[in-house]
Amino acid sequence: MSARVGDGRPGTVGLVQRLRDLAPPWAISERRACQIAERQARLLLAEAGVSTPPVPTEFVSRMAGVHVYPLPAIPVKGLLGASRPSAEGGDILVDAGLPLAERRVTLLHELKHIIDGGHATRLHTHGGCTKGEQLCTHFALSVLLPAAWLRADWKDGNREPAALAERYQVPRDVIEHRLHTLGLTKQPPRNHRQAICQWHPKE
Repeated sequence: MSARVGDGRPGTVGLVQRLRDLAPPWAISERRACQIAERQARLLLAEAGVSTPPVPTEFVSRMAGVHVYPLPAIPVKGLLGASRPSAEGGDILVDAGLPLAERRVTLLHELKHIIDGGHATRLHTHGGCTKGEQLCTHFALSVLLPAAWLRADWKDGNREPAALAERYQVPRDVIEHRLHTLGLTKQPPRNHRQAICQWHPKE
């Protein structure tokens, strides 16, 4: 059996809770929320022992309290994933029919919903649903495409989006979006597809 990632020993706090604890219990700005998402991404990668691309997303299903269910077909048209948090973590549904690169982004997007859904205060209270979805995607890209890694590749001359997409195992439009967001490219990318998911608040 594979070891659980961030499985707290008796008397210690599990990884999901530590990720949640990085957020303050009060309303924060979108910029601050993005900074926290990046801190959460760094902690997640450190706990998983990942330091080079591509990030192996299998560790998500090994996180204590998190359960991932790939479905042959999600019964709602256009839905890529869904999630429901719990005190210990939560459940994630992902369309198994998605191309691997898109499935990886969707999985990490839903993980962020799991993290935020268990917090006493929503991180994106000022931004509404759309800003919340953008924040989850920002977290996903911070995990799969850490800024330091991409900047190092860029400095080394690895600048072709198609090659970078293959190296990081993400869709090309996601690479283009991330490069532009990090200020490495000036030309606005093509329309970046957001993960379409269904959010089930904690009951």
